[in-house]
Amino acid sequence: MHRPARFTLNDNWRFRFGDVDRIPGLEAVSGWEGVTLPHTWNAFDTMHPDPAQHYRRGAGWYVRELDLAPLFAPERRYWVEIEAASQKAHAYLNNREIGSHMGGYTAFTLDVTPQREGAPERPHTLALRVDNTPDPDLIPSDMSDFFLYGGLTRNVWLYSTGPARLDTLLFDIDTTAERADLRLRGRLAGDISAPLDVRVTLFGPDGAPISDTTTTITETAFALELPAVQQPELWAPQSPTLYHAVITLSCAGEEWDRVEEKLGFRFFDFPAGGPFYLNGERLLLTGTHRHEDWAGYAAAVPDDLTRQEMQQIRDAGLNFTRLGHYPQAPAVLDACDALGLIVWEELPWCRGGVGRDVFRDQARTMLVEMIEQHYNRPSIIFWGLGNELDWDSEHPDSTDAKVVAFLRELHELSHDLDPRRLTALRRFEAGADAVDVYSPSIWSGWYRGRYEDYAQALQDAIQRYPRLLHMEWGGDSHVGRHNSGPHLPAPIEQSADHAEVPGLALGHDGPTRASRDSDWSESYMLDVMEWHLQTQRALPTLAGTAQWAFKDFGTPLRPENPIPYVNQKGLVDRAGRPKDVYFLFRAYLTGDPVCHIESPSWPVRVGAPDEPQRVRVYSNAAQVELYVNGATQGTQTRNPAAHPAGGLVWHVVLQPGGNLLRAVGTMPDGTIIEHSILQSVIPGKPGDPDHFTPTVTATQTPDGIPAQRVTVQLVDAQGILCVDDRRRVTFALTGNGQLWSERGTVDGCRVVELANGRASALVTVLAGPAELVAHCEDIQPLMVALAPFESETGERTGQAKHAT
Repeated sequence: MHRPARFTLNDNWRFRFGDVDRIPGLEAVSGWEGVTLPHTWNAFDTMHPDPAQHYRRGAGWYVRELDLAPLFAPERRYWVEIEAASQKAHAYLNNREIGSHMGGYTAFTLDVTPQREGAPERPHTLALRVDNTPDPDLIPSDMSDFFLYGGLTRNVWLYSTGPARLDTLLFDIDTTAERADLRLRGRLAGDISAPLDVRVTLFGPDGAPISDTTTTITETAFALELPAVQQPELWAPQSPTLYHAVITLSCAGEEWDRVEEKLGFRFFDFPAGGPFYLNGERLLLTGTHRHEDWAGYAAAVPDDLTRQEMQQIRDAGLNFTRLGHYPQAPAVLDACDALGLIVWEELPWCRGGVGRDVFRDQARTMLVEMIEQHYNRPSIIFWGLGNELDWDSEHPDSTDAKVVAFLRELHELSHDLDPRRLTALRRFEAGADAVDVYSPSIWSGWYRGRYEDYAQALQDAIQRYPRLLHMEWGGDSHVGRHNSGPHLPAPIEQSADHAEVPGLALGHDGPTRASRDSDWSESYMLDVMEWHLQTQRALPTLAGTAQWAFKDFGTPLRPENPIPYVNQKGLVDRAGRPKDVYFLFRAYLTGDPVCHIESPSWPVRVGAPDEPQRVRVYSNAAQVELYVNGATQGTQTRNPAAHPAGGLVWHVVLQPGGNLLRAVGTMPDGTIIEHSILQSVIPGKPGDPDHFTPTVTATQTPDGIPAQRVTVQLVDAQGILCVDDRRRVTFALTGNGQLWSERGTVDGCRVVELANGRASALVTVLAGPAELVAHCEDIQPLMVALAPFESETGERTGQAKHAT
């Protein structure tokens, strides 16, 4: 709920990681770290390769002065709303405990009204103890494939009301094309000593008032019938029309509280066997997944970056997102409502089995909080109840039967709270019929099976499960790793079972599979994802799918990945920078002009003289002409059913040294779209890797700080590039500079696998010299001397020497 008169409390906090002997006051925290919310103490340490500095778990304290004087008025009450405290919290005002909360992904409100007369006129101390210590009774499980970050990871707000406030507002909306019937159910918090008036004013998309309704209440719970909206403008991905409701609570003409809510009118149908219908028309749900995770911020993502990410999702042509695997920030759902993204929001029951009574009570409470807090969101259609519940259990007495029984209980509770939405579950065969919508595990071309067999695997699943959405498909790609294939050392056997299996997905044994045996290249992932998109578009009864996941994100379970501790399945990297597959999606799913040559991150190829090189262009243009060094290589007509690249493939001879590749596309309406890249070709076949050669370029970090990009390229004794080498490089910096590290990107970590024999580090050099050292197994360490650039542009070779 949005209160227009609230104030942010994101600044002026003092923070300390670790417990203290007593509840700290302002005088005790002067030497603590100053922080601004959102904040997590795991913003960088989860990416640190040193086990002694990796992934702090425990308690952290946040303390700030709470000055109520600007809001002071007699008989007012004061409230602090905390959007999230991860994973559990206890709150204190002037050393007095005023509340607690379990679970790191839903909001809670604290009454911070001082207890004595005149108290609001002096400053007070607000302290919160936040804790992410492992707790098997608290979901999500520590077996989850994502970090359980600790901290005040979202916004904190302060507002004042009269003696009572609007605590819960639930708009029940039944919509058809002709009308929308509305009913408001609500609940108050605080004191009711006299009759109160609840007034609801509904405004149309143009801002004009539609209806104005007032009722008098004498109880904390109330219900209010509202006038129907005739011929409503319907909410949909292509037209996310929002109405605006203002709800006020008053006593004898004095306004006690005011809340604003955005509403959308839409109706849907998901018949057994599919497809999915929105507002009476078939809609293929084409989606992705979103983790609350960003380079340098972890889960404490500022709202502006959240909005940027959700806009990127929509710009990719996607109309659906699963919020994995927990309720997410109001800013996320604000963006989904405004952009027309349909949402599957999920209870954080991820792996780990089912526990004792305290586990169940906390899970029920989280479900109630998620549904009630996000009830009015037109974007939400599915309430996810769990993920991968077939995983090993943290609870010795957990069984599949007990998990199914609790899942059925949550399903019933969800429908009691919200009968207008569907429950959903991913990957727990025993519980497939305990929910409305089910997604099996299908990882064609990655964890199991060939991507060429995806259609059969998907059709088999559609026949087996009445309401199916295929959630989680795709695979990992290491930015900058490219080749024209083959991408696997041996063929993957043909199979009808494409499910991810615990112990096999991340294991070293078993049959050939891409997740273990492929090159993890951007080139291979273009093949996999394009095949999936083409297959999905060709199935007339398919309800929808969602690729996993939109952005690379941190995980404690994958230290062996090319970027340690990062799941690299994103369409963009952990800093939000698009990979090649992002442009593939845009080319298939949008009408916006797209033209993208594979690839700006593939600057150098190796090949024999006069050997044709494959060039692929991803575009939604009707025709594309390719030029190399100004000479045309011919025009190709796009066929969206052709694989790869919709048929936009050329085989051309590139000259030794640099080549300018330019693709010019003509859209159906005559619009011209083009893309150019530089690609060098080094003739010859490399011998054994021998040493690194460095290049230093002026650039900026993804967060806008001037920096130097140091790229080290592995070559043989004759200087021929070793583009197939995938060993790890470790960077270390000495002197007067700063290494842009612990970000979980190819250029933002201390340890990273080579991509086409290359690795990069971003360094900010301050007033004096610095030295970057690159270490690699069986290769002589390379030391690169760095000094500040005189300008922000330019390129030079580093002053390098090899250690003995």
